Formats: sequence, C-alpha cells, structure tokens
Amino acid sequence: MRTNRHSYGLGLALALVGLLALVAGCASTPRLFVNRQADMTLYQKIAVITFTNLSGDGYASARVTRAFVTEMVIADRFQILDPSLMTAELERNGGLPDANGFFDLGRLRDAAGRIDATAVIRGGVTEYAMRRAGAEEYPVVSFDAEMIDVATGNIIWRISVTETGKGRMPIIGGGGERTFARVTEAACEHAVRLLREKAL
Repeated sequence: MRTNRHSYGLGLALALVGLLALVAGCASTPRLFVNRQADMTLYQKIAVITFTNLSGDGYASARVTRAFVTEMVIADRFQILDPSLMTAELERNGGLPDANGFFDLGRLRDAAGRIDATAVIRGGVTEYAMRRAGAEEYPVVSFDAEMIDVATGNIIWRISVTETGKGRMPIIGGGGERTFARVTEAACEHAVRLLREKAL
C-alpha cells in the first residue's frame, strides 16, 4: 500500500511538472543553415535591413528586428549598424526590398558599400498572433533571418525560429503567462544563442 501511494504521488508530481513546462511556454527547435565555406573573419561591420512583415500585425517587423539586433549587439561578435542607416541608403538608391522581401543585389551592394558593411542581415516575420487551444489563447512569434555576403550575394547563415507562450492556468496558480514582448525576446535569444554556438 505504501509503495502504491509512493508511485501515485511520484506519478502526480511528474504530471504536474510536465503541465508546468507546457504552461510556461515552449519553443520549436530552430532550423539553421551555415555556409561552412564562408570566412567569418571577413565580416566585421554588419548592416541590418528591417525585417519584412509577412504577419497580420503592423508592428511585428519593427519589434522583432529591434529584439534581434539587441541580441546580436549583446553577442558582441560584430559591429552591428543601426537599421536606419541601411534603410536611408536603400531609400536613396531605390533599393528597398519589396513586400515579399526581395531586393536588387546591385543596389544592396551599393547601399552597404556606402556605410562600409561587408555583410547584411535581413529577415521576415511570418507569424505574430494569438493562437487558441481550447479555452486558452497564447502568443506565437515566428521569423527567419539570414546574413548575406555583400560582395557575392551568398548566404552565410540562415535561421528559422518559432516561439510560443501559454496563458494562465488557474488550477496551478498562474504565473505561466507570457506576453508578446517576452515571447519575441525569447525567440531572438534562442536564435542568437544557436548562432553563437554554430555560426558566429
């Protein structure tokens, strides 16, 4: 009887731990491509293009771009230029990406050269919305980002990330709620951490 009680108690504890982990939020494993032939020592000053917004939220691209740049600055691997510098040069030469994120390589190269950047980081936000699971709603942030060699147009690395947050569950006392800001921050943290381990 004592063994049964112990087993039941252990099983209940494990179930609660699993539920807590689910409620706290989860992230899918980022997908990462790294060009092993790229010489990373060539890239010191990196320009950033504000991410393309493919989501339904008008502020998504600015928020994700800002969070991603922050994590890249913290990583302290490159000199990261403010996105406004690259935007200004692309506006000047008519090279801003279209609604789907496509750009003219020649104009990109010209704009990057004017600010002495040897590579450019760009990306796209594909989801920035609430999902429903039963009675619960939780935020989801998905984006991809890549670094491109300005001289050749070759992709140096490319990463795709999805991060989710779960809502409060009164049965275990709450505390699991994650806002869009926190989910965005976590997604960018995970992406840059993996980049530091595998690519930077």
